[in-house]
Amino acid sequence: MKQKEMDRLKIVENYIILLLGIVDRPVPSILHLEKEMFILSRTNPVVANFVPFIKHYKGPYSDVLKELIDSPLYYKDAYKVVNGRILLTPEGKKLFEEIVKANEKNERFRQLLGTLKMIRELYDRLSDEELLLLVYITYPDFREKSNVSDRLLAPEKREEIARKLLKKGLITEKRYREIVEYDAGNT
Repeated sequence: MKQKEMDRLKIVENYIILLLGIVDRPVPSILHLEKEMFILSRTNPVVANFVPFIKHYKGPYSDVLKELIDSPLYYKDAYKVVNGRILLTPEGKKLFEEIVKANEKNERFRQLLGTLKMIRELYDRLSDEELLLLVYITYPDFREKSNVSDRLLAPEKREEIARKLLKKGLITEKRYREIVEYDAGNT
């Protein structure tokens, strides 16, 4: 593996550690980690340069992310999957603190942390179906190879999921109407 590729993978592992460490609880699932990192990559072009996503059977997917969750190269004991949830180990928490301390004066880094926190606070609270529906509506290109988007975007299912999101207080009445009235065939 070339040095440039190795450096890129180390940066991706740092992003994983930051995403996991920004709130003090595990990410609910690998699907959540993947979609949260995808959303981050859409809000931060720098992240998009390091973590590429392709269209896949459950929306945006990254081989790089999957491989580094399963088998980290640089920080082998920083995070682990327990009962489907991904969490930082004590070593990972220490690494998170070191990364934050080393970059605390950098305004763009602080903005990155704010974005990560916002993503985790919202998307961790979603079920898999809720998460995927919002991704498919917001990023319709990533429905292309999905084997669940048709079911989730069916009018009755969209309304059921939107009702749950509204009840949880995660969307506004306006967003509820947008989801219910969404024309899945017209994107």
